[in-house]
Amino acid sequence: MAADLHLVLNNRNNYNLVYEGRVHLLRHTNFEDKQWICQRVRSGCRGTVYTNLEVNTVLRSTPHSETCTADESVLYRIEKRNTLKRRAGEETKTVPQIYGEECSSASTSLETAGQFPTYKKVKAAMYRSRAKHENIPELAGHTVWCMDGTFKIVPEWYHQMFSIHVFKEGKLIPLVYCLTVGRDLPTYHEIFDNLILKAAALGVVLQPQTVICDFETALIPAVQASFPGVQIQGCYFYFCQAVLRKVAELGLRTRYLHEAETKKKIKMLMATAFLPLPEVPAAVDLLGRNVTGLIAALFDYLRREWTTPNRLPLWNVYNVQTRTNNHLEGWHLKMNRQAGKHHLSFYELLQLLIDEQGSTETLMQQVTSGRVNASDLRIKNNKYEEVQLRITALTAEYDGGTRTMEQFLKAVAYYVPEPITF
Repeated sequence: MAADLHLVLNNRNNYNLVYEGRVHLLRHTNFEDKQWICQRVRSGCRGTVYTNLEVNTVLRSTPHSETCTADESVLYRIEKRNTLKRRAGEETKTVPQIYGEECSSASTSLETAGQFPTYKKVKAAMYRSRAKHENIPELAGHTVWCMDGTFKIVPEWYHQMFSIHVFKEGKLIPLVYCLTVGRDLPTYHEIFDNLILKAAALGVVLQPQTVICDFETALIPAVQASFPGVQIQGCYFYFCQAVLRKVAELGLRTRYLHEAETKKKIKMLMATAFLPLPEVPAAVDLLGRNVTGLIAALFDYLRREWTTPNRLPLWNVYNVQTRTNNHLEGWHLKMNRQAGKHHLSFYELLQLLIDEQGSTETLMQQVTSGRVNASDLRIKNNKYEEVQLRITALTAEYDGGTRTMEQFLKAVAYYVPEPITF
């Protein structure tokens, strides 16, 4: 009898019972037996199996419905699916390579080849297994995290896709994706609580020292509560996008796009982030002389919202070497371009993230194997590297007194990021 009983791992890391070509779910464990119900119970099947506690003997059973037919290949498919997931989580080979090897082994028998799971059906599960086993330990190995929220490509019934990125050999890579229906404190607490629990289950500890994030009221206290002692650093990219959203809100979009002087003034205003912290208020006052109307309203907004003692250090990037604006801007543009439209369906977004995880996986494997290093990745980012070097040189000229404040802001304004959505 025991030969007909097979315990197989399910998606929740518990066990299902396969018996006589049908899958059964554990319903109760009593003092003397276990009760297993048919997986198709919601379709009306009342088939039940009672086994002893060791699950090697059937004590009694009730029949399945006439429409619940046995499938003699179900055990094979589940075992192969679990093998594919296990290998994806444990091995460094790519997901397509692992699938190809298992598929090739199955093809040696005509009887089993036709029952082997298709790549389409197991691809997502394999990448999820790999993400859980690789991405979270990778996250634990980094002390600087960048947190990001994107809205343009998510399904309409979701509020945002929240993601966590790290720098790998100087390249920003995403490791965590969360679709959320809110942006409040409980939402972020739930995200971080689950991350910490998953990390503990994998035997690693998440201890970020610096978190670079948006200036959200709810996000920052959630980060500080979940990771005590963490330093919060605002992101210049987020600062620029917030100011540009205010430009649109004030009705300055057309003037920004078509009036060179207006665009220069606004970009110089955002360039004040590159000045030494104590000099920023004076620079805002310098640029704000003689401005009127809507431009004056923009300056009032910046003074009120961004130059307070608590806010100003968050977006100031004077002599900050790890600036995420170029990396994040590039990642947003890439994801938007690959999506090809606004508000993807859930499965379209899932496929996009699976492809992105494949790219992340490949990069991590290349770095781990030594085939790729920081200089190789910098080749792809020559433009950003040149911008970084130019801003560093301009800062040295300003600090050395060879450029005035206004000259410095005019020069740096050329490197202020454009709006992602406007």
